[in-house]
Amino acid sequence: MSFPKSPVKGNTLLYAALSLTVLIIFSFSFFFETIPYHDGAGFDGTFYQEVFRSFSTDFFSTGYDSFRIQRIFPFCLLHYVYKAFSIPLDNIHMTMGVMLAQFVNLLLQIFLFFRLARQQQWKTATTTILFALFFYNFGTLKNCGYDPYQTDSFAVTIALASYTLLLQKKWVASNAVSLLGLITWPIIPAINALLTLFHQQPTAPNTPNKLGPFIYRYSPLAYLLAVAGIVVALTVANKAHVFEILLMAEPTPWCVTLSLAVMFVLLKVLFSKASPFPWSIRQLLSAFSFKRAILLAIPIVAIKVVLWFHTNDEFFFDGKLFLLQTLIRPLKYPAITLAGHVAYWGILPLLILVFFRRVSQKFTNTSPGHALAFLALAIFALDSEARHIATFIPLILVALGDVLDEMHLGARNVATLVALQLFLSHFYIPLNGEGMALALEKEEFSVFPAQMLLMNFGAWMTPETYIFWIIAALGTLFALLKLLKPAE
Repeated sequence: MSFPKSPVKGNTLLYAALSLTVLIIFSFSFFFETIPYHDGAGFDGTFYQEVFRSFSTDFFSTGYDSFRIQRIFPFCLLHYVYKAFSIPLDNIHMTMGVMLAQFVNLLLQIFLFFRLARQQQWKTATTTILFALFFYNFGTLKNCGYDPYQTDSFAVTIALASYTLLLQKKWVASNAVSLLGLITWPIIPAINALLTLFHQQPTAPNTPNKLGPFIYRYSPLAYLLAVAGIVVALTVANKAHVFEILLMAEPTPWCVTLSLAVMFVLLKVLFSKASPFPWSIRQLLSAFSFKRAILLAIPIVAIKVVLWFHTNDEFFFDGKLFLLQTLIRPLKYPAITLAGHVAYWGILPLLILVFFRRVSQKFTNTSPGHALAFLALAIFALDSEARHIATFIPLILVALGDVLDEMHLGARNVATLVALQLFLSHFYIPLNGEGMALALEKEEFSVFPAQMLLMNFGAWMTPETYIFWIIAALGTLFALLKLLKPAE
Protein backbone atom coordinates (compact mmCIF):
# COMPACT_ATOMS: atom_id res chain seq x y z
CA MET A 1 0.00 0.00 0.00
CA SER A 2 1.25 3.50 -0.84
CA PHE A 3 0.10 7.06 -0.47
CA PRO A 4 -1.24 8.99 -3.47
CA LYS A 5 1.22 11.38 -5.06
CA SER A 6 -1.08 14.37 -4.92
CA PRO A 7 -0.10 17.39 -2.81
CA VAL A 8 -2.16 18.82 0.05
CA LYS A 9 -5.45 19.18 -1.80
CA GLY A 10 -7.56 16.03 -1.72
CA ASN A 11 -6.26 14.67 1.60
CA THR A 12 -8.43 16.72 3.91
CA LEU A 13 -9.38 13.93 6.33
CA LEU A 14 -5.79 12.83 6.88
CA TYR A 15 -4.53 16.34 7.52
CA ALA A 16 -7.52 17.16 9.71
CA ALA A 17 -6.71 14.10 11.84
CA LEU A 18 -3.05 15.15 12.12
CA SER A 19 -4.04 18.70 13.09
CA LEU A 20 -6.66 17.55 15.58
CA THR A 21 -4.09 15.32 17.29
CA VAL A 22 -1.78 18.30 17.78
CA LEU A 23 -4.59 20.47 19.13
CA ILE A 24 -5.77 17.83 21.61
CA ILE A 25 -2.32 17.09 23.05
CA PHE A 26 -1.45 20.80 23.01
CA SER A 27 -4.66 21.59 24.92
CA PHE A 28 -3.98 18.89 27.49
CA SER A 29 -0.62 20.40 28.43
CA PHE A 30 -2.21 23.85 28.77
CA PHE A 31 -5.09 22.86 31.00
CA PHE A 32 -3.44 20.18 33.13
CA GLU A 33 0.31 20.85 33.21
CA THR A 34 1.08 24.57 33.44
CA ILE A 35 4.42 25.02 35.20
CA PRO A 36 4.06 25.31 39.02
CA TYR A 37 6.76 27.97 39.23
CA HIS A 38 6.36 31.71 39.75
CA ASP A 39 2.58 31.40 39.65
CA GLY A 40 2.62 29.71 36.23
CA ALA A 41 5.09 32.14 34.68
CA GLY A 42 8.01 29.72 34.57
CA PHE A 43 11.70 30.60 34.51
CA ASP A 44 11.90 33.51 32.06
CA GLY A 45 8.19 34.20 32.34
CA THR A 46 8.51 36.69 35.17
CA PHE A 47 10.22 39.12 32.80
CA TYR A 48 7.63 38.56 30.07
CA GLN A 49 4.86 39.05 32.60
CA GLU A 50 6.29 42.46 33.47
CA VAL A 51 6.49 43.39 29.78
CA PHE A 52 2.85 42.31 29.43
CA ARG A 53 1.82 44.27 32.53
CA SER A 54 3.88 47.46 32.34
CA PHE A 55 5.28 47.83 28.81
CA SER A 56 3.91 51.32 28.09
CA THR A 57 5.44 52.55 31.35
CA ASP A 58 8.73 50.66 31.49
CA PHE A 59 9.72 50.95 27.83
CA PHE A 60 9.51 54.73 27.87
CA SER A 61 11.02 55.20 31.34
CA THR A 62 13.50 52.62 32.62
CA GLY A 63 13.77 50.65 29.39
CA TYR A 64 15.07 47.06 29.22
CA ASP A 65 18.52 45.47 29.18
CA SER A 66 20.25 44.99 25.83
CA PHE A 67 19.50 41.26 25.64
CA ARG A 68 15.88 41.02 26.76
CA ILE A 69 14.73 44.06 24.81
CA GLN A 70 15.07 41.70 21.85
CA ARG A 71 12.49 39.34 23.41
CA ILE A 72 9.49 41.60 24.10
CA PHE A 73 7.12 40.41 21.36
CA PRO A 74 4.24 39.44 21.51
CA PHE A 75 3.91 40.56 25.13
CA CYS A 76 4.25 44.25 24.25
CA LEU A 77 1.38 43.81 21.78
CA LEU A 78 -0.78 41.96 24.30
CA HIS A 79 -0.23 44.83 26.74
CA TYR A 80 -1.90 47.31 24.40
CA VAL A 81 -4.70 44.86 23.53
CA TYR A 82 -5.53 44.51 27.22
CA LYS A 83 -5.40 48.26 27.76
CA ALA A 84 -7.65 48.89 24.76
CA PHE A 85 -10.32 46.52 26.11
CA SER A 86 -9.77 47.43 29.78
CA ILE A 87 -8.86 43.85 30.73
CA PRO A 88 -7.21 43.56 34.18
CA LEU A 89 -3.45 43.09 33.98
CA ASP A 90 -3.22 40.60 36.84
CA ASN A 91 -1.50 37.22 36.64
CA ILE A 92 -4.66 35.21 36.03
CA HIS A 93 -5.94 37.35 33.16
CA MET A 94 -2.48 37.67 31.61
CA THR A 95 -1.91 33.92 31.69
CA MET A 96 -5.27 33.40 30.00
CA GLY A 97 -4.24 35.90 27.33
CA VAL A 98 -0.90 34.20 26.74
CA MET A 99 -2.59 30.80 26.45
CA LEU A 100 -5.04 32.19 23.90
CA ALA A 101 -2.15 33.75 21.99
CA GLN A 102 -0.38 30.37 21.97
CA PHE A 103 -3.49 28.65 20.57
CA VAL A 104 -3.87 31.29 17.85
CA ASN A 105 -0.17 30.96 17.09
CA LEU A 106 -0.48 27.17 16.74
CA LEU A 107 -3.44 27.51 14.35
CA LEU A 108 -1.42 30.00 12.31
CA GLN A 109 1.51 27.58 12.18
CA ILE A 110 -0.76 24.80 10.92
CA PHE A 111 -2.18 27.10 8.24
CA LEU A 112 1.30 28.25 7.16
CA PHE A 113 2.64 24.70 7.12
CA PHE A 114 -0.03 23.46 4.72
CA ARG A 115 0.39 26.55 2.60
CA LEU A 116 4.09 25.76 2.35
CA ALA A 117 3.30 22.10 1.57
CA ARG A 118 0.98 23.14 -1.27
CA GLN A 119 3.54 25.63 -2.53
CA GLN A 120 6.32 23.00 -2.55
CA GLN A 121 3.97 20.38 -4.04
CA TRP A 122 5.07 17.75 -1.54
CA LYS A 123 3.58 14.30 -1.89
CA THR A 124 1.14 13.14 0.76
CA ALA A 125 3.74 10.88 2.36
CA THR A 126 6.24 13.73 2.56
CA THR A 127 3.69 16.19 3.92
CA THR A 128 2.59 13.74 6.61
CA ILE A 129 6.13 13.06 7.80
CA LEU A 130 7.12 16.73 7.80
CA PHE A 131 3.95 17.67 9.68
CA ALA A 132 4.88 15.18 12.38
CA LEU A 133 8.45 16.48 12.54
CA PHE A 134 7.26 20.08 12.83
CA PHE A 135 4.49 19.60 15.40
CA TYR A 136 4.94 16.24 17.17
CA ASN A 137 7.88 17.17 19.38
CA PHE A 138 8.48 18.20 22.97
CA GLY A 139 8.74 21.90 22.10
CA THR A 140 5.23 22.07 20.64
CA LEU A 141 3.30 19.35 22.44
CA LYS A 142 4.64 19.94 25.96
CA ASN A 143 6.80 23.01 26.41
CA CYS A 144 4.40 25.58 24.91
CA GLY A 145 1.65 24.63 27.31
CA TYR A 146 3.83 23.89 30.30
CA ASP A 147 5.79 27.13 30.07
CA PRO A 148 3.59 29.46 27.96
CA TYR A 149 5.52 32.67 28.66
CA GLN A 150 8.15 31.99 26.01
CA THR A 151 8.98 33.66 22.69
CA ASP A 152 10.15 30.43 21.01
CA SER A 153 6.88 29.38 19.39
CA PHE A 154 6.12 32.90 18.16
CA ALA A 155 9.63 33.15 16.72
CA VAL A 156 9.09 29.91 14.77
CA THR A 157 5.88 31.32 13.29
CA ILE A 158 7.65 34.49 12.17
CA ALA A 159 10.44 32.41 10.62
CA LEU A 160 7.94 30.12 8.86
CA ALA A 161 5.89 33.04 7.48
CA SER A 162 8.91 35.02 6.27
CA TYR A 163 10.54 31.97 4.64
CA THR A 164 7.31 30.96 2.89
CA LEU A 165 7.06 34.46 1.43
CA LEU A 166 10.73 34.36 0.43
CA LEU A 167 10.19 31.12 -1.50
CA GLN A 168 7.37 32.92 -3.33
CA LYS A 169 9.98 35.55 -4.30
CA LYS A 170 8.13 38.20 -2.28
CA TRP A 171 11.30 39.42 -0.66
CA VAL A 172 9.93 42.79 0.50
CA ALA A 173 7.01 41.18 2.35
CA SER A 174 9.29 38.41 3.64
CA ASN A 175 11.76 40.83 5.21
CA ALA A 176 8.97 43.05 6.54
CA VAL A 177 7.63 40.05 8.47
CA SER A 178 11.13 39.03 9.58
CA LEU A 179 11.64 42.47 11.19
CA LEU A 180 9.40 41.27 14.01
CA GLY A 181 12.33 39.03 14.85
CA LEU A 182 14.28 42.05 16.07
CA ILE A 183 12.02 42.08 19.14
CA THR A 184 11.38 38.32 19.26
CA TRP A 185 14.45 36.36 18.14
CA PRO A 186 17.08 38.44 16.24
CA ILE A 187 18.53 35.51 14.30
CA ILE A 188 15.36 35.54 12.12
CA PRO A 189 16.05 38.82 10.25
CA ALA A 190 19.76 37.94 10.12
CA ILE A 191 19.14 34.65 8.31
CA ASN A 192 16.44 36.20 6.15
CA ALA A 193 18.91 38.92 5.16
CA LEU A 194 21.45 36.28 4.10
CA LEU A 195 18.85 34.55 1.93
CA THR A 196 17.76 37.85 0.41
CA LEU A 197 21.16 39.44 -0.21
CA PHE A 198 22.78 36.34 -1.71
CA HIS A 199 19.83 35.30 -3.85
CA GLN A 200 21.20 35.92 -7.35
CA GLN A 201 22.61 33.10 -9.42
CA PRO A 202 26.36 33.75 -9.64
CA THR A 203 27.67 35.24 -12.87
CA ALA A 204 31.28 34.21 -12.31
CA PRO A 205 32.63 31.31 -14.38
CA ASN A 206 32.41 27.89 -12.81
CA THR A 207 36.02 27.79 -11.66
CA PRO A 208 37.39 25.16 -9.25
CA ASN A 209 35.92 25.78 -5.81
CA LYS A 210 38.51 25.91 -3.03
CA LEU A 211 36.17 27.34 -0.40
CA GLY A 212 34.03 24.25 0.15
CA PRO A 213 36.82 21.73 0.70
CA PHE A 214 38.59 24.23 2.96
CA ILE A 215 35.49 24.73 5.16
CA TYR A 216 34.60 21.06 5.46
CA ARG A 217 38.19 19.89 5.97
CA TYR A 218 39.30 22.40 8.58
CA SER A 219 36.10 23.23 10.51
CA PRO A 220 36.46 20.22 12.88
CA LEU A 221 40.11 21.15 13.53
CA ALA A 222 39.15 24.80 14.08
CA TYR A 223 36.53 23.69 16.61
CA LEU A 224 39.04 21.44 18.38
CA LEU A 225 41.67 24.19 18.63
CA ALA A 226 39.15 26.88 19.64
CA VAL A 227 37.60 24.85 22.45
CA ALA A 228 40.91 23.47 23.70
CA GLY A 229 42.29 27.02 23.63
CA ILE A 230 39.36 28.34 25.67
CA VAL A 231 39.75 25.58 28.26
CA VAL A 232 43.49 26.17 28.59
CA ALA A 233 43.05 29.96 28.76
CA LEU A 234 40.43 29.72 31.51
CA THR A 235 42.60 27.28 33.46
CA VAL A 236 45.74 29.42 33.19
CA ALA A 237 43.78 32.53 34.19
CA ASN A 238 42.48 30.75 37.31
CA LYS A 239 38.90 31.04 36.06
CA ALA A 240 37.90 27.43 36.36
CA HIS A 241 34.60 28.59 37.88
CA VAL A 242 33.69 30.29 34.56
CA PHE A 243 34.35 27.03 32.72
CA GLU A 244 32.21 25.19 35.27
CA ILE A 245 29.35 27.67 34.81
CA LEU A 246 29.52 27.37 31.01
CA LEU A 247 29.75 23.57 31.21
CA MET A 248 26.98 23.43 33.83
CA ALA A 249 28.89 20.67 35.60
CA GLU A 250 32.06 20.17 37.59
CA PRO A 251 34.66 19.46 34.87
CA THR A 252 36.79 16.35 35.02
CA PRO A 253 39.83 16.18 32.69
CA TRP A 254 39.07 12.72 31.33
CA CYS A 255 35.43 13.51 30.52
CA VAL A 256 36.26 16.85 28.89
CA THR A 257 39.04 15.25 26.82
CA LEU A 258 36.83 12.34 25.76
CA SER A 259 33.93 14.64 24.87
CA LEU A 260 36.19 16.91 22.83
CA ALA A 261 37.65 13.92 20.98
CA VAL A 262 34.17 12.50 20.27
CA MET A 263 32.92 15.89 19.03
CA PHE A 264 35.95 16.25 16.74
CA VAL A 265 35.44 12.77 15.26
CA LEU A 266 31.71 13.32 14.78
CA LEU A 267 32.27 16.64 13.02
CA LYS A 268 34.99 15.09 10.88
CA VAL A 269 32.73 12.22 9.81
CA LEU A 270 29.73 14.49 9.27
CA PHE A 271 31.57 16.99 7.07
CA SER A 272 33.18 14.16 5.11
CA LYS A 273 29.65 12.97 4.26
CA ALA A 274 28.40 16.43 3.29
CA SER A 275 27.69 17.29 -0.32
CA PRO A 276 30.51 19.45 -1.73
CA PHE A 277 30.01 23.14 -0.95
CA PRO A 278 28.84 24.43 -4.36
CA TRP A 279 29.94 28.09 -4.29
CA SER A 280 33.35 29.75 -4.52
CA ILE A 281 34.18 33.08 -2.86
CA ARG A 282 34.00 34.76 -6.26
CA GLN A 283 30.55 33.31 -6.89
CA LEU A 284 29.32 34.42 -3.48
CA LEU A 285 30.49 37.96 -4.12
CA SER A 286 28.88 38.03 -7.56
CA ALA A 287 25.59 36.85 -6.04
CA PHE A 288 25.48 39.68 -3.52
CA SER A 289 22.87 42.41 -4.10
CA PHE A 290 24.09 45.86 -2.99
CA LYS A 291 20.72 47.44 -3.83
CA ARG A 292 18.88 45.07 -1.51
CA ALA A 293 21.53 45.55 1.16
CA ILE A 294 20.81 49.27 1.28
CA LEU A 295 17.04 48.77 1.28
CA LEU A 296 17.28 46.18 4.06
CA ALA A 297 19.65 48.23 6.18
CA ILE A 298 17.31 51.21 6.45
CA PRO A 299 14.47 49.59 8.50
CA ILE A 300 16.85 47.36 10.48
CA VAL A 301 19.05 50.28 11.53
CA ALA A 302 16.00 52.42 12.30
CA ILE A 303 14.51 49.76 14.60
CA LYS A 304 17.89 49.14 16.23
CA VAL A 305 18.28 52.86 16.94
CA VAL A 306 14.82 53.03 18.54
CA LEU A 307 15.63 50.02 20.71
CA TRP A 308 18.99 51.53 21.65
CA PHE A 309 17.28 54.64 23.00
CA HIS A 310 15.17 52.40 25.25
CA THR A 311 18.00 50.16 26.45
CA ASN A 312 19.34 50.61 29.97
CA ASP A 313 22.71 49.71 31.45
CA GLU A 314 21.57 46.56 33.25
CA PHE A 315 23.33 43.31 32.38
CA PHE A 316 21.42 40.10 31.80
CA PHE A 317 23.32 38.19 29.13
CA ASP A 318 26.12 38.79 26.65
CA GLY A 319 26.34 37.58 23.05
CA LYS A 320 29.96 36.55 23.60
CA LEU A 321 28.85 34.27 26.42
CA PHE A 322 26.38 32.63 24.05
CA LEU A 323 29.20 31.81 21.63
CA LEU A 324 31.32 30.45 24.49
CA GLN A 325 28.54 28.27 25.86
CA THR A 326 27.81 26.95 22.35
CA LEU A 327 31.43 25.79 22.13
CA ILE A 328 31.77 24.55 25.71
CA ARG A 329 28.45 22.82 26.45
CA PRO A 330 29.06 19.84 24.10
CA LEU A 331 31.92 18.85 26.43
CA LYS A 332 29.61 18.01 29.33
CA TYR A 333 29.13 14.42 28.10
CA PRO A 334 30.27 12.64 24.92
CA ALA A 335 27.79 13.31 22.07
CA ILE A 336 25.41 15.19 24.39
CA THR A 337 24.44 17.36 21.42
CA LEU A 338 22.84 14.35 19.75
CA ALA A 339 21.03 13.38 22.96
CA GLY A 340 19.77 16.93 23.47
CA HIS A 341 18.46 17.31 19.94
CA VAL A 342 16.62 14.00 19.98
CA ALA A 343 15.06 14.77 23.37
CA TYR A 344 13.69 18.04 22.00
CA TRP A 345 13.07 17.39 18.27
CA GLY A 346 12.53 13.63 18.10
CA ILE A 347 13.63 11.89 14.90
CA LEU A 348 14.25 15.11 12.94
CA PRO A 349 18.00 15.33 13.68
CA LEU A 350 18.34 11.60 13.06
CA LEU A 351 16.75 11.89 9.61
CA ILE A 352 19.19 14.71 8.87
CA LEU A 353 22.06 12.37 9.79
CA VAL A 354 20.65 9.49 7.72
CA PHE A 355 20.30 11.69 4.61
CA PHE A 356 23.03 14.20 5.42
CA ARG A 357 24.70 14.23 1.99
CA ARG A 358 21.43 14.70 0.14
CA VAL A 359 19.97 17.18 2.64
CA SER A 360 23.15 19.27 2.61
CA GLN A 361 23.08 19.23 -1.20
CA LYS A 362 19.44 20.37 -1.38
CA PHE A 363 20.11 23.01 1.26
CA THR A 364 23.30 24.55 -0.12
CA ASN A 365 22.44 24.28 -3.84
CA THR A 366 19.25 26.35 -3.50
CA SER A 367 21.17 29.63 -3.52
CA PRO A 368 24.42 31.11 -2.16
CA GLY A 369 22.36 32.59 0.70
CA HIS A 370 21.09 29.14 1.64
CA ALA A 371 24.66 27.84 1.63
CA LEU A 372 25.71 30.54 4.09
CA ALA A 373 22.62 29.84 6.21
CA PHE A 374 23.65 26.17 6.27
CA LEU A 375 27.00 27.14 7.80
CA ALA A 376 25.21 29.31 10.37
CA LEU A 377 22.92 26.38 11.22
CA ALA A 378 25.96 24.15 11.76
CA ILE A 379 27.25 26.58 14.41
CA PHE A 380 23.91 26.86 16.24
CA ALA A 381 23.39 23.10 16.08
CA LEU A 382 26.58 22.48 18.08
CA ASP A 383 24.84 23.55 21.28
CA SER A 384 23.16 20.75 23.21
CA GLU A 385 20.24 23.12 23.92
CA ALA A 386 18.42 22.09 20.76
CA ARG A 387 15.79 24.85 20.81
CA HIS A 388 18.46 27.25 19.52
CA ILE A 389 17.91 25.91 15.97
CA ALA A 390 14.14 26.51 16.15
CA THR A 391 14.07 29.35 13.62
CA PHE A 392 16.04 27.23 11.11
CA ILE A 393 13.37 24.51 11.11
CA PRO A 394 11.44 25.87 8.05
CA LEU A 395 14.64 25.79 5.98
CA ILE A 396 15.48 22.30 7.21
CA LEU A 397 12.00 20.98 6.40
CA VAL A 398 12.11 22.27 2.82
CA ALA A 399 15.50 20.65 2.16
CA LEU A 400 14.45 17.39 3.84
CA GLY A 401 11.11 17.51 2.00
CA ASP A 402 12.92 17.57 -1.35
CA VAL A 403 14.83 14.45 -0.29
CA LEU A 404 11.76 12.57 0.97
CA ASP A 405 9.83 13.44 -2.18
CA GLU A 406 12.38 11.49 -4.22
CA MET A 407 11.82 8.34 -2.15
CA HIS A 408 9.21 5.60 -2.44
CA LEU A 409 7.68 5.60 1.03
CA GLY A 410 4.70 3.35 1.58
CA ALA A 411 1.97 3.90 4.14
CA ARG A 412 3.63 1.50 6.59
CA ASN A 413 6.94 3.40 6.50
CA VAL A 414 5.18 6.74 6.91
CA ALA A 415 3.06 5.48 9.80
CA THR A 416 6.17 4.08 11.49
CA LEU A 417 8.02 7.39 11.20
CA VAL A 418 5.06 9.35 12.56
CA ALA A 419 4.67 6.87 15.42
CA LEU A 420 8.38 7.08 16.28
CA GLN A 421 8.20 10.87 16.29
CA LEU A 422 5.13 10.88 18.50
CA PHE A 423 6.71 8.33 20.85
CA LEU A 424 9.93 10.34 21.23
CA SER A 425 7.96 13.51 21.98
CA HIS A 426 7.12 11.82 25.35
CA PHE A 427 3.92 13.87 25.52
CA TYR A 428 2.32 11.07 27.53
CA ILE A 429 4.70 11.48 30.49
CA PRO A 430 3.22 13.97 32.98
CA LEU A 431 5.52 16.75 34.12
CA ASN A 432 3.51 17.89 37.13
CA GLY A 433 4.33 14.85 39.20
CA GLU A 434 4.50 14.79 42.95
CA GLY A 435 7.23 17.07 44.23
CA MET A 436 7.72 19.03 40.98
CA ALA A 437 6.61 22.38 42.43
CA LEU A 438 8.90 21.97 45.45
CA ALA A 439 11.85 20.85 43.33
CA LEU A 440 11.53 23.88 41.03
CA GLU A 441 11.05 26.22 43.99
CA LYS A 442 14.25 24.90 45.63
CA GLU A 443 16.02 24.89 42.23
CA GLU A 444 16.84 21.19 42.60
CA PHE A 445 17.21 20.80 38.85
CA SER A 446 19.53 17.80 38.87
CA VAL A 447 17.06 15.40 40.49
CA PHE A 448 13.69 13.95 39.60
CA PRO A 449 11.00 15.08 39.10
CA ALA A 450 12.59 18.35 37.90
CA GLN A 451 14.68 16.39 35.39
CA MET A 452 11.47 15.40 33.58
CA LEU A 453 11.44 19.01 32.37
CA LEU A 454 15.09 20.09 32.44
CA MET A 455 16.47 17.05 30.59
CA ASN A 456 14.80 18.33 27.43
CA PHE A 457 17.22 21.25 27.29
CA GLY A 458 20.44 19.31 26.75
CA ALA A 459 22.91 21.06 29.01
CA TRP A 460 20.72 20.43 32.07
CA MET A 461 20.87 16.65 31.64
CA THR A 462 22.18 14.57 34.51
CA PRO A 463 24.32 11.46 33.82
CA GLU A 464 21.20 9.28 34.17
CA THR A 465 19.02 11.26 31.75
CA TYR A 466 21.95 11.68 29.35
CA ILE A 467 22.52 7.92 29.23
CA PHE A 468 18.81 7.36 28.65
CA TRP A 469 18.63 9.80 25.73
CA ILE A 470 21.90 8.79 24.09
CA ILE A 471 20.72 5.16 24.08
CA ALA A 472 17.32 6.27 22.73
CA ALA A 473 19.03 8.35 20.02
CA LEU A 474 21.42 5.61 18.89
CA GLY A 475 18.72 2.94 19.01
CA THR A 476 16.33 5.06 16.94
CA LEU A 477 19.08 5.93 14.47
CA PHE A 478 19.77 2.23 13.93
CA ALA A 479 16.03 1.58 13.44
CA LEU A 480 15.75 4.41 10.91
CA LEU A 481 18.68 3.09 8.90
CA LYS A 482 16.99 -0.32 8.74
CA LEU A 483 13.59 1.17 7.90
CA LEU A 484 14.62 3.69 5.24
CA LYS A 485 17.41 1.94 3.38
CA PRO A 486 15.04 -0.18 1.21
CA ALA A 487 12.92 2.89 0.39
CA GLU A 488 15.78 4.91 -1.13
